Amino acid sequence: MPEVKMVITDLDGTLLQSDHSISSKDNETLERLGTLGVCGVAATGRNLYKVRQVLNENSPFDYVIVSSGAGIIDWKSQKIIRALSIPATKTGEIIRFLIGENQNFKVSRELPDNHNFGWWESYDCPEIRRYVEHHKKMGDAVKIDPENPFISSQLLMFFPRDSNQFEIFKEKIQSAFPELSVIRTTSPLDPGYTWMEIFPNAVSKAHGIEEICRITGIARENTLGIGNDFNDLEMLDFTHHSYVVDNAPEELKTKYLISLAHYDD
Repeated sequence: MPEVKMVITDLDGTLLQSDHSISSKDNETLERLGTLGVCGVAATGRNLYKVRQVLNENSPFDYVIVSSGAGIIDWKSQKIIRALSIPATKTGEIIRFLIGENQNFKVSRELPDNHNFGWWESYDCPEIRRYVEHHKKMGDAVKIDPENPFISSQLLMFFPRDSNQFEIFKEKIQSAFPELSVIRTTSPLDPGYTWMEIFPNAVSKAHGIEEICRITGIARENTLGIGNDFNDLEMLDFTHHSYVVDNAPEELKTKYLISLAHYDD
């Protein structure tokens, strides 16, 4: 079995406990890995602002992949070493397309300020209202002006989980904008909804890990990844040793090795 030289963990629903803390046992394990020379990486859909709500500068990580791969932070120095974005003109094209398709969505500003966002509601949707209400406490939340787009890092759309709207609209987005990447994740606000995250094409947790492998010189065969949701799929297909926690959806547990649930260390 190839030696593990890099461990990559998702945060919410994987490493973090239900109160969004890291258990003392898991923290000790991460610190122990560090003393053994193993590179520790957190890979999360959280933006940098929200990462800093659950991690501090002394948290036992070498790198943190934020916003599903849109940014990479050297955690020891707190320097942003990668930040991908969508130009304002292209963001405007996407906004007008989504409005024309009668869709609800939000648009995040570029890193490190992507906790600030604009939103658009084309039809009644409790999920987007939940999102805006929850996240406006963390940054600016303004209604989008289609005539004044800005540089963006991510667009987010909201679909009922029991519908086929995600797959239908994924095809539309990828047909109209082949330069974009589409990632599926379960809503942390209401599991009855699926979110569609839209990024520049090079954005994914897997691409982030690949970049850290390049920086550190660690080979892909020496990586171990652990996650819990659909936005971890590319990461788990990239890492050589891949696990999901026991609280992951059943369809993921048939594809990967299974670890204990996030609340069981």
